Amino acid sequence: MHGEVLVANAPEREEGRFFAFSARAFALAALAALLFSLAAAFVVWPLHPLAALAIVIAGATILVVLGAIWLWMMLPTARRFATYATAIERERARFERLFSNMPDVGILYDAAGIAQRGNTAARALFGSEGDALNGRGVGECFAAEQRENVARYFERAVAGEVVEFESVVLDERAERVPVWTTFVPVVGAGKILGVFGIAKDLRPLRILQREVLFETERFRSLFDINHEPMLQVGADRRVMRANAAFERISGFGSGELIGATSGLFSPANTEEIRESAYRRVMAGEAFESESQLRCKDGRILPVMVALIPMARGTEIEGYYLVMRDLSAQRTFERREEMTREKLRELYRLATVPQEELEPLLARVLDFGRRMLGMEIGYVLGIDGDDFIIRAKGGAGRFSLGERVPIARSISRHVLESETPLVINDIRESAMRDDVAADGEPWRCFLGAPISVEGVRFGCLAFSSKYLRETPFDANDLDFVKLMAALLGSAFERDRRASTLGDLALRDPLTGLANRTMLAQRLEREIAHAKRNGGELGILFLDLDGFKDVNDRFGHAVGDRLLAEVGRRLLSVVRGDELVARVGGDEFVVVLNDLRSDSLERCTERIEGALTQPYTESDLTVGVSVGSAVLGPDGEDPGALLGAADAKMYRAKQARRSAGVR
Repeated sequence: MHGEVLVANAPEREEGRFFAFSARAFALAALAALLFSLAAAFVVWPLHPLAALAIVIAGATILVVLGAIWLWMMLPTARRFATYATAIERERARFERLFSNMPDVGILYDAAGIAQRGNTAARALFGSEGDALNGRGVGECFAAEQRENVARYFERAVAGEVVEFESVVLDERAERVPVWTTFVPVVGAGKILGVFGIAKDLRPLRILQREVLFETERFRSLFDINHEPMLQVGADRRVMRANAAFERISGFGSGELIGATSGLFSPANTEEIRESAYRRVMAGEAFESESQLRCKDGRILPVMVALIPMARGTEIEGYYLVMRDLSAQRTFERREEMTREKLRELYRLATVPQEELEPLLARVLDFGRRMLGMEIGYVLGIDGDDFIIRAKGGAGRFSLGERVPIARSISRHVLESETPLVINDIRESAMRDDVAADGEPWRCFLGAPISVEGVRFGCLAFSSKYLRETPFDANDLDFVKLMAALLGSAFERDRRASTLGDLALRDPLTGLANRTMLAQRLEREIAHAKRNGGELGILFLDLDGFKDVNDRFGHAVGDRLLAEVGRRLLSVVRGDELVARVGGDEFVVVLNDLRSDSLERCTERIEGALTQPYTESDLTVGVSVGSAVLGPDGEDPGALLGAADAKMYRAKQARRSAGVR
C-alpha cells in the first residue's frame, strides 16, 4: 500500500498511463508482424526458399523499424519516467525516515482497519518482536471500553474525515496509556486507500499537568489560604489580588481592594516612607519593616510588612505585600509588662514590716483592683459559720469587721477548691440562681482561697458590677493565686509573731496578760479614752488565804488554783476587757467602758466567782479588791495602778480587822 500511495500521487500519472498503452500497442504490432512473416515464410518455403527467407528478413526489418520508431517517440517519456522513479524513491526514503523516526506512535491501516505497518515508537509501545502490529485490527490496541468509539472514529476517517480524540491504549504489558489519537485518511487515485493513525503519549503531559496543578496549589496555599494577610500589587501600585486573610483583618471586600492603590491601607503622613519602600522593592530588593494598617472601620493595627518583588525574568512586574498582625504580640508584651509590674509590686508588698499588716491588706486589695480592673475587693476570714471582713477595697456594701454568713456568700465556693473561682458574667453562669444573688449587685467575680499553715483561713475576692472588656485569662488566675499566697504568708507571719508576743507578754501559768502587756494596754486605752471621751477604770485584786493553800497542799496545788482563778476571772468580764496577773496572787482587770459596765457590778461578779469552792483544797479563798478611775485617781498607768493597789490594801486590812479571810 505504501508504493501504491506514492505512485498514485505522482503528478504525471496520465502520461504514465499513455506510456504504458503505447508500449503495449507497439508490442502487439511487432508481435503481429513477426507472426505474419513467420506464417508467410512457412507457406512460401516449399515453393521458393529464397522468397521465404526474404519474407522473414522483411518481418525482422519491420520489427526493428517499429522498435526504433517507438523508442524515438517514447525516449523523452522514458527519461521522464526515470526521473519519476528517482523522485518516488526519494519520497519513499523521506516518508520512511519521517514515519520511522517520528516521536509519536504511527500505524498504517488499510481500509478494512487492519494494521499494515507500525513505526519505531509503535513497536516500542506495543512490542518489538517481529512485527507484532501487522494483521491486528484497529481496536485491538485500545482499552476494551474504548473500542466501540474507536471503530466509529475509524469509519469516519475511511469516509475521508480527519478525526482527533483522546483515548487509552494498552501497551505490551497490558498497562493503560493515555493517548491523543488522530486518524488521517490516505487518499490515492481519488479513493481512500487506508488510514494513517497517530497516537501521542499523554503521560508526560499528565505529569506536567500534575506538576502545574501542584505548583498552582502551592501558590494557592501560599497566597489564598495563607493565614497571613497578603496583597499582590502591580508596578502601578494598584492591588491585583488580595487573600481572604487580608480581607478579614482589614474589613475591606475584594471588590473594594482590586484596583485600589496600596496607599489606601497606610496611615497618613507616610508618603515618603511608602515612596522609599516602592523604589527598593521595584529595584528587586526584598525587605520587611514595621508599619501600621488602617482598617475599614478606622482601627489602626500594628503590622510587620514584608515586600517581595514579583519578577518575570529580569523584569519586576510588581510585588507581594505580606502582613503579620502584631496586635497579639503587642498585647502579650503589655501583659508581660503588667505581669512584671504585678510581681514587682507583690514582692514589694511582701517586704512590708509585719506591724503594718492592716495597711498591707489595703494596699494588696487596691493593687489587685487596679490590675484586674475590678471595683471591689475583700479579704474574708473564717470565724465559725461566718466570714469576717478583714480588709476592704472600693465602695463595697460590707464594712470592716462585719460578719457575713458563709452559706449566703458566693465566696463559699472558693473554699471548696484549690483553684480560683472565675465568673465572667453571673447572668450567663450556672451560679446565676445562687443564694448570694441578694448580696452586692455584681456581674463578674474572681476569688482565690487563703490558707495559713495548711488550714483554710479565708479567701480573697474581687467583684465588679461592670463586665470586663476581656474574660479572665490564665495570667489573671495566676495573679490572684499569688496574691492569696502572699496574704496567707502575711497572716502566717502575723500569727507566729502574735504567738511569740504572747510568750513575752503573757503569764505562762495562767495565760493572762503580764505586767508588760498590762502597761502597754493601759497606755493605749488611756490614749483612746482621752481622745474619744471614754471612761476607763481598773480593779486591783489580791487573793486572801492563798498562802495557807501553798503551805498545806504545796505549790503544785497552789499553781492549779491560780490557773482556775484566771479562768474564773475571764468568765465574768467582757471579751474586750483585759485581765492580767501582776504578782503571785495579784490580778488586775482593765474596764475600758464604765458606761456599759460599772466597777461595782464587775467587783460583785468577781467576788462571787472567786469565793466559790475549789476542788484542789477544802480551804476557802477570798479576794480583796481596790479600784481606780481615769481622771480622779490618775492620768497615767503608774498612778492608776498605785491608787488601785492602795485601795486594795486598805480593803484587805479592813477584811482582816473584821475577821474575814
